[in-house]
Amino acid sequence: MREQPDIWIKVVSFLKRALGRTIQLRESAGFLDPYVQIDNIEYSLFRDEGHGLRELVVLLAASYRDDWSLLVVDEPEIHLHPSMARLWLGELRRECIERNKRALIVTHEPSLLRMRDAEDLRSVWHFQANSSPRCFFQEIHNEGRSPTNERYLTRASATLKTNPDIVSQLVFSPRPVLVEGVHDVAALSAALDRTQPAEVVTQTDLVFCGGSSEVALWFEIADSMGIDVRAIADLDACLENSVQRVMDSRDEVTRKYREELFQEPPRTSEILKPLIAEMTKLGIPKSPKERANWLAQSVPNGTAYYARKQKLLEIWRENGLWLHPQGTIENVLGIETKGINNASEAASNPGEIDTVASWCAYDLNPSGDIELLLSLAVERVAHAIMEAIGASPGSKFHAPVGPSALADGRLVDVVPKEGEFHRIIVKTPKPFQGYWLEFSRETPSSQLKLHPPTDPS
Repeated sequence: MREQPDIWIKVVSFLKRALGRTIQLRESAGFLDPYVQIDNIEYSLFRDEGHGLRELVVLLAASYRDDWSLLVVDEPEIHLHPSMARLWLGELRRECIERNKRALIVTHEPSLLRMRDAEDLRSVWHFQANSSPRCFFQEIHNEGRSPTNERYLTRASATLKTNPDIVSQLVFSPRPVLVEGVHDVAALSAALDRTQPAEVVTQTDLVFCGGSSEVALWFEIADSMGIDVRAIADLDACLENSVQRVMDSRDEVTRKYREELFQEPPRTSEILKPLIAEMTKLGIPKSPKERANWLAQSVPNGTAYYARKQKLLEIWRENGLWLHPQGTIENVLGIETKGINNASEAASNPGEIDTVASWCAYDLNPSGDIELLLSLAVERVAHAIMEAIGASPGSKFHAPVGPSALADGRLVDVVPKEGEFHRIIVKTPKPFQGYWLEFSRETPSSQLKLHPPTDPS
């Protein structure tokens, strides 16, 4: 920056506009020493300022340089306030457009992925293990099945205008749950808060899309991107071509259509054909709402029509899409009109919404893995003692042996029993305290199994 004062002037100008701070450049022992001025106070940017402003200066200086055609920045949000990161990104975007440059930004900051239009998605690529990088725009374009690409892009743009965070919600959630509207979010949030542990609530991300066709669109996009996703919609969604196409594209769905409903060709429209014919015979209007209302309330229980409907909903549910069998979220909640307050208040009491909340809750419970790893560790301790007994028959051991004995002693106690038998008792982790394993030198590995404290064996 000392050699290119125009860059320094741009940096200072930006900070003045964005933060109201003036920075003066001074030299000290051959190095630059920028000073920040706020009213009558001044201090050294490098010695007295936090990491954030220093990082911002570096990022701005890099953006304004002329000697690059491709700028790669890994996690620019580190040490930066999200709003400052967004300001810098906007400045970098402007530089790229005005000077025909390109930049590659690697980020885990959701606010940097705030999109306003489907065209913005041309620049968003999703990276994950064991998969090639995928571009969001390309996946939306592909899902359109030409010549309807433009319609798909228009629908995606409409969703982004109402929920510009949908892309970041999809890629940064452990398993996003797509819903139709904000009232669905309100109801499910209230039910989750009431029925699930706090850690489950924080891991369950509800993403509103705007309607059942939009739920289908983003469900398909997320699935094609390799994102683990679930979706919830009203029952009339099963009558929409876009939703049917999403489910018909799933191999597991078509397999179950064949094996459990004996349907050829295995398409949702064929599954629904007898139900549609019955509705036509009964004079049910063609309105999706009217037909969904008949499916929810008027299909006689115990009939083939009822069994077919229930099996369809079951297959879809097993493949990530829940349709409310009661018809609408309002029917599930027992309310007449939509609304955030109405939905939240109704879901604050036990009801059918609890089943939906339980289905979509994301519970990352590692207890199974912990038990497996603990069992392997205890088995290793047992084998070490077996080898020690073999080297010194008749010896009694009161603690683990071997190179990891110190660490193992924090995990388990060893108690000598009659003959060459020993018992290992788990001390930690807390849920497994008291679990035990008893063995001798002759005990086969297949019998080295942990028993709970109450196990009489």
